[in-house]
Amino acid sequence: MNHRSTPAVGAALGLTLLLAGCSPDPGAPGPTATTDRPHGYVEGAREAREPQLRLLAVRPDGRTAIRDLLTDESSELDGVDAPGHAATDGRFLVTSDDDRTTIVDGGAWTVDHGDHTHYYAAEPRVVGHVGGGGAVEVHSSETATTLTWQDRGEAVALDREALGQGEVTEVLRVEASVLLPFGERFVAGADDTVTVLDRGGRAVGDPVSCPEPAGGIVTRAGVVVGCSDGAVVVDEDGGAWVPLPEGTADRPTAFAARAGRPTVAGIAREGGAWLLDARERSWQRVPSERPLRAVVAVDDADGHVVAVDDTGRVVVFATADGTSPDGRTVTTDPLVPAGGPALLQVDAQRAYIADPTTGTVHEIDFADDARVARTIELGHPVAAFAEVGR
Repeated sequence: MNHRSTPAVGAALGLTLLLAGCSPDPGAPGPTATTDRPHGYVEGAREAREPQLRLLAVRPDGRTAIRDLLTDESSELDGVDAPGHAATDGRFLVTSDDDRTTIVDGGAWTVDHGDHTHYYAAEPRVVGHVGGGGAVEVHSSETATTLTWQDRGEAVALDREALGQGEVTEVLRVEASVLLPFGERFVAGADDTVTVLDRGGRAVGDPVSCPEPAGGIVTRAGVVVGCSDGAVVVDEDGGAWVPLPEGTADRPTAFAARAGRPTVAGIAREGGAWLLDARERSWQRVPSERPLRAVVAVDDADGHVVAVDDTGRVVVFATADGTSPDGRTVTTDPLVPAGGPALLQVDAQRAYIADPTTGTVHEIDFADDARVARTIELGHPVAAFAEVGR
């Protein structure tokens, strides 16, 4: 394959990345810009001084509850279809069965403007449905939310402002295994290429080769699309191929990271994890004693990486010096059953791991030798789980 950077794409993208001053989150209900209202005001929501962290938990029968992590109060939401799959972008929890996909607004979100951050809270609710089901991924910018059903090669982009107001408004539907929001445009992975699309679905500039695109994520340094032999990172300068080290055949097929950070993590099929620094365009292998079921890059000063292994233990690596984390790895006792899904969520200070059989959620202080800081009893099994507000 001919992997190449595409200056034409970068030039076009550069025109769309408007680095404006601070403004309200377009994904929140009814943003306004009058000078009589406080800076960052969002109609229908309150601004807070700290992240308004909440846990959303869906039972196997679709009944949905929310737990406020600051007050420890619980409330019930409208039920959803019995979920077979779930994903979150830090505000919306998306669940799906074989027939359709449901969107739940957790009612808490963070707006990161780089040099400062706003935290908002509103009433959580079930927003609505999108036709078509199956395993789903969700990614958001301030203007759009994309849903991708990788197994059936279909993706849709929704208006995020409307979504925040309780309306599901589709702006684009394409055949793709990856679709990510990027400024006012989208980055799609399909047919062994990565292509930038305008809001009408038309290609902008030349595509970048990407064999077998699978797995994507939005980072502070651009958007990432996984390929069979590496990844493509698209930023304001265009698309660049970042090859895996020579001789590597165990590409990650999904990525996870703390919101707004440039380094992302994916499971290495031959054991351990891969870290991709989207800003430096480099890979780092993180070996592990046991196979991993989930992994998330925290990308803090110590380079923490939080994972769940096949025994149900939470494993925390520190990778800041760029060397092998051997000898600097800490683990918990098994906290969830071996095998089955690993319901793991991570923010800047804590990781949350849920036992799907009992509904017990363990809050882990990953920077303090993986200490279990709190145990939350939801009182029922969990089929879908998300931390929102981060």
